[in-house]
Amino acid sequence: MNTNFPNGVNQIFAEVKSITGKEVQLVEKKDLDTYASVKIARKSMPVHVMYFKPGQTGIMNHLIAHECGHILRIYGVESAHRLVPFHNDQLKMIALKDIEPEIQKLSKMISFDRLVHIANLWYIGTIKQLTNFPSDIMIEQWIYDKYPDLRPYQKQSLEKQYYEAIQALAGQVEKITPVKILKASNGMNCAFFNTLGIYLNNPTFVRKYDKSNYVDIGNQLIGLRKESENSYIGDVDTVNKWASFFQMADWFNWMDFENIPANYIDTFV
Repeated sequence: MNTNFPNGVNQIFAEVKSITGKEVQLVEKKDLDTYASVKIARKSMPVHVMYFKPGQTGIMNHLIAHECGHILRIYGVESAHRLVPFHNDQLKMIALKDIEPEIQKLSKMISFDRLVHIANLWYIGTIKQLTNFPSDIMIEQWIYDKYPDLRPYQKQSLEKQYYEAIQALAGQVEKITPVKILKASNGMNCAFFNTLGIYLNNPTFVRKYDKSNYVDIGNQLIGLRKESENSYIGDVDTVNKWASFFQMADWFNWMDFENIPANYIDTFV
């Protein structure tokens, strides 16, 4: 394994190999729509494939650790409980129907092509938050507790994510975003950063959202997360609870991990 990584990252690589029997292969992907993403190995795959966008320097240590956390959580339960969320055009149409009045209003201000692009971003972005944040919260706590040498990279990475997230609190964004999307996205951001702000002793994460209109929603989501066990089973349970809370349960579906298509890195959340 690459010895240029901090000790914590190499320890996590070793843990992944020990638990799953497969190593992590790092692949640079310049057109990745996020900083890092993992294609978790199914039975037919020899390795877990970790895609990363070049040029992220120190935060990549945290991102790699975080994506490995997803591997360990899904492999930490029996195969019957390894479910993966997915979406398709049919499910997207259900979601867009829910926000149709706002889409029609926006259609009077921007071009059709631009509207299609924005609506797709709303849908994909919201589903990614909904189906990832319950796991993400627990993974960040795990990194902080078990790998102290990664804390500086974790802090840098999460602060970058935080400052990107609070842009959605701007008045201009609120004016053009459907209320259902706005409440869900900002509510989940509030739950994520308030939880980690307290756990990681970073009050910056808490102040902004505590003064926002979404703190009550965030607190309710935090309560729902606490009702579920700390495992991938609990993650799925929390996702379903959050989806019901936002009336988005029919915006996505679940599939057995071993049955997902080979190209799921591009089409699945």
